[in-house]
Amino acid sequence: MNAIENVSRRTFLKGVAATGTFALALQLDPLARVNPFAPVTPAPAAVGPTLNPNLFVSIDTTGAVTIIAHRSEMGQGVRTSVPMILADELEADWSRVKIEQAVGDKKYGNQYTDGSRSIRHNYHRMRQFGAVARTMLEQAAARKWGVYSAECKGQNHRVVHVPTGRSFDYGELVETAAMLPVPDGMAVALKDPKDFRYIGKPMTSVDFPDMVTGKATYGIDVRLPGMKYAVVEHCPVTYGKVKSFDPSEALKVPGVEKVVEIPQTQPPIVFNTLGGIAVVANNTWSADQGRKKLKIDWDYGPNVVYNSDSYRNDLEQAARADGKIVREEGDVKAALASADKVVEATFYVPHFAHATMESPAAIASVKDGKCEVWSSCQDPQAARATVAGAIGMDEANVISNVALLGGAFGRKSKPDFAA
Repeated sequence: MNAIENVSRRTFLKGVAATGTFALALQLDPLARVNPFAPVTPAPAAVGPTLNPNLFVSIDTTGAVTIIAHRSEMGQGVRTSVPMILADELEADWSRVKIEQAVGDKKYGNQYTDGSRSIRHNYHRMRQFGAVARTMLEQAAARKWGVYSAECKGQNHRVVHVPTGRSFDYGELVETAAMLPVPDGMAVALKDPKDFRYIGKPMTSVDFPDMVTGKATYGIDVRLPGMKYAVVEHCPVTYGKVKSFDPSEALKVPGVEKVVEIPQTQPPIVFNTLGGIAVVANNTWSADQGRKKLKIDWDYGPNVVYNSDSYRNDLEQAARADGKIVREEGDVKAALASADKVVEATFYVPHFAHATMESPAAIASVKDGKCEVWSSCQDPQAARATVAGAIGMDEANVISNVALLGGAFGRKSKPDFAA
């Protein structure tokens, strides 16, 4: 059965040292789209704490395969589909695959899960990752048998010696494979699509069973020992500021422990947090009830005059004005003038509220000069950087964990709620 769990660099390295694992380490350029193997990271001489942690696939001596999922799961199945590509090229038995969620870190390449691009941007390189690992296992089997590697073929979690039919389980080849150099990812042979085991086939998401039975952990479900809960009252107008506030009634609510003012971010907001008043309590109900009792005098600022109808009018006028020509083919005006019939229509789309079923949620633990954050975010690297900037901490001391997202629609690509 497949399993999902979060993994930190420290936890992974402890496991490597304790169990003896063949781990394939490959450097990913965050902007790379086709060739993430340039330059290729050589395989370590031995598995251990010095192993390069940029890991996407590892196999231990029991044959268990671990694949790192570096994209955020929000119901689209990406924590299944992307690792599945790698597993197919690896010729891994899917029932022996465990998927671990990556933390936000540039070493994993682009983790921005937005724009329906995860398969497009990862399909080829995940195939390469799997093919490289499979090739190394085939080479390891050839070395143990004393035969040509061309005679060895990875097949359903085993390497088969084609002429004789004898075979090794992947786990039996781990120690030998760990001693081999990593082949060039651009040179390894990929599977013929007709031999795909998982790609293009009906597959059940590894997350769906927990999702439909209420066992899945979304960002809003994360719990830490002794944690506090906060609800923030924001100004109803963008860039509005607090003139003054009276927390006395809010502090009378049982469970409310503190009321804190959050300074307003100066333009541009980008991914930074909006200002407001936060009510901190030992449970969510008290925090929300305390928020309702706040007395706040707002300075609404220049945007208080904003009007949707006026904005629409501005948009329509801009749309009718001549635009800047960046490419010109033919004579559009002449064609319209000579047409038998011209159909014109104006389409207007109003502002949308990103009303995700799970509200943006984040949990933070700050101690000993370090901060660990759990959030339902589409871009854990941006969350890491934004949190570090908000609290004035070195980004290296911030860990950005990714929980399941209860809907996102692009809203959770902006990690202001984590800060």
